[in-house]
Order: sequence, then structure tokens, then C-alpha cells
Amino acid sequence: VDSLTGNVRDVLEAAAAEGFATPAAADAGVEHSTGFLRRGVDQAPIRLDAGDLGVDIGSGGGLPGLVLAGLTDGNWVLVDRAARRCTFLRWAVSELDLLDRVEVVCGDVVDVARGSLRGVANLVTARGFGPPAMTLECGAPLLSEGGRLVVSEPPSGDSRWSQGVLRELDLVDEGSWHSGSANYRAFASGGSCPERYPRRNSRQVVDPLF
Repeated sequence: VDSLTGNVRDVLEAAAAEGFATPAAADAGVEHSTGFLRRGVDQAPIRLDAGDLGVDIGSGGGLPGLVLAGLTDGNWVLVDRAARRCTFLRWAVSELDLLDRVEVVCGDVVDVARGSLRGVANLVTARGFGPPAMTLECGAPLLSEGGRLVVSEPPSGDSRWSQGVLRELDLVDEGSWHSGSANYRAFASGGSCPERYPRRNSRQVVDPLF
């Protein structure tokens, strides 16, 4: 946390004031965000080195993307489809002196995953993005071979992840861990997510993968 640039806590308080994060989420934002990298005691932390790319889908008020950008050396893309949230995120990136490594993309993740970011991310993060099936379907196409999708699970850690769907999306479940007051789970990509994914949002809603 000491490596964070700027005053990230002030930025998170501003996110709460604008309604982009709850006060509780903002207050626990740094701790919760760092948990995305920690993994179990017998596993090395997840790294994002210079030249690597992280993509935070559904960034909202900047959690966990803004915090992780300050904690890692890689480049980051924060994706959100709401123009007002994107305006806030661009202000926050400037406030935290991260303009050289962080880009805000205002658009639907489905479109982003079918564009230039497809298959190039070393790390994709998702906090409260959507149901598990939608999170996998939108996150997997962004990953490069060996890249990881890390999601924040409910406090109970009882999310159900379909093994058949993981095979279809060329993902391997790397297991879950607990950090602070939250649970996390990582999925590693084989780099061969079928071109038909992600489907349009309407299709995902009426016909979820699981």
C-alpha cells in the first residue's frame, strides 16, 4: 500500500460522494483491492510487471482498478460503460498521477472484448461486475495465454462455477482464497477462448452459460 501514488483514500471518498461506491466499499477499498493479488499462503502473489496489461471490467468508482494500478508496475485499462463514471475515473487517474500507465475506456465490455484488447491482458479483475456466468464470458476473451481472471466472490465464497463452461472458455479454476473480509477466485486462460464469446448482453441475460 505504501507504493500507491497520490492520495487514493481521498479519491475513494470522492467516489462515494458521487454515488459511484458505497461509503463502506470506499472505506475498505484499499484492503479489498489488494486482496485480488494475495492468493493463499502457499502461493506467490499475483504480479503485474512493467509491460504487462491489466484490465478492470466494470470499474465504477475505481475499485479495484485504481488501487491495483498504484500497487503494480503494469499498464491498466479501466472499462466502464457509463459516461459519468468514466469522467470521474479520468479525473481520478490524473489525481493519482497514473496518466502514463492507466487508460479509461468508456464502453460496453462486450464491445471491448471484441476489439483491440481481445487476447492481450495478463490480468483481468472484476468486482461486482455481474453474475458468475456473465463475468466469465466477458472476462475470458480479454486474456492472453496464461493470463488470469480474478473475481471477488460473495463473503460466503459459495459461488458456483460450471466446470463445463470453464472448459468451453479455455479457463482453469485456480481456486479461491480469503483476504481481509472478502473471498477471491482466480481462473487461468489457455488462450483459446472461442470467437463467439462474448455474446451480446441481451443474449447473456436470456441464455446464461450456467
